[in-house]
Amino acid sequence: MKVKVGLIGLFDMLKFKNLAKNRKELIDSTSAKALPYSYVVNDLAKLYHPYKQKLIIEKIVEEGKDVKSFILTSNEKLAPFKAGSYISIYVQINNEIASRAYSLSSSPLDVAKGFYRITIKRAPHGLVSNYMLDHAKVGDELYASEPGGFLTYNRLRDAKNVIAVAGGVGITPFISMAKAINDHVEDFNLTILYGVNKKEDIIFKDEIDYLNKTDKVKIVYVFAKEEVPGYPHGFITSDLIKQYAKDEYSVFATGPRGLLDSLVNELPKLNLPKKYIRLEQSPLCLKSEPVEYKIRVHVNGEVVDIKAKSTETILQALEHSNISIRSKCHLGGCGFCRSKLISGCYEATKFENIKEIDRKFNYIHPCCSYPRSNMEIEVYEY
Repeated sequence: MKVKVGLIGLFDMLKFKNLAKNRKELIDSTSAKALPYSYVVNDLAKLYHPYKQKLIIEKIVEEGKDVKSFILTSNEKLAPFKAGSYISIYVQINNEIASRAYSLSSSPLDVAKGFYRITIKRAPHGLVSNYMLDHAKVGDELYASEPGGFLTYNRLRDAKNVIAVAGGVGITPFISMAKAINDHVEDFNLTILYGVNKKEDIIFKDEIDYLNKTDKVKIVYVFAKEEVPGYPHGFITSDLIKQYAKDEYSVFATGPRGLLDSLVNELPKLNLPKKYIRLEQSPLCLKSEPVEYKIRVHVNGEVVDIKAKSTETILQALEHSNISIRSKCHLGGCGFCRSKLISGCYEATKFENIKEIDRKFNYIHPCCSYPRSNMEIEVYEY
């Protein structure tokens, strides 16, 4: 077979043949000094995905019984976020590090004003919630992850109409969404079914009254243990959702475990496409007989032996020993706490979501994994 190669083609072939040689000569002749400037894409990546954010408590606001909002500022630019996102905060408690994820209850536009707002409700025996409500004060410093989460609106995936189901402090991401709509950051129709036991349990009432005047926002109280004229009474069911749904719609939901467990049974009755349901779970606790194990931890080239309880996650055992690793969702889905299992057994909650390749090479998510024997792991310090 005869192939004719034009002059331009010949030059292309010679250029390709000498490509590696020319690159090596160029690299060898280049100074090893760092570039005197940074690329815009790298600056944006650092802004949107900071390794760590150092935050300062600027203000604390009482929102109700055992509920407080914390206004968090920084001396550096805060990472932008989509309404519905959360951050994982890290605090020092009695010489131990502890981390928890909290939804942002502020508008995405508030980042330009230099602050985030998180809202925390006291949890029974909650280490971080009790510390923040009882001991945190203005001026305290803490650090946080970049914002994340999947309870956010995406016009390519979600319907134009969204029914948001919230229970208790689960209203926080939806308040952020309502503010984003009011600020013209987001553009969709939002109806929030806000479940509380009694009127006294409502948080953000003044904000809700204001946001209810927004064209595309409607917030409806649903009282479980009190009958209030003009408002639904009882639990939030598929029938109640249908009453407020119009045309094509998505359902977003988050809140306490009881609400989420009931929605697992109720949401299938709506016959919605899977993509139209966004359910943000809260962490599960696995029950077991209390047993103490030892975990050998490889971290930063050192080996440390720590104690671990069968009733606490591996992440909690690490934090009790003041070993801080990257964590974000505390559910086992985001992969930020990904660590290598060298030996031993563990049990994970049903929310664990490990990629097949990670499972093959023995990587685990300590945030949702409970020790079931002595273990040896390798972790990556944060």
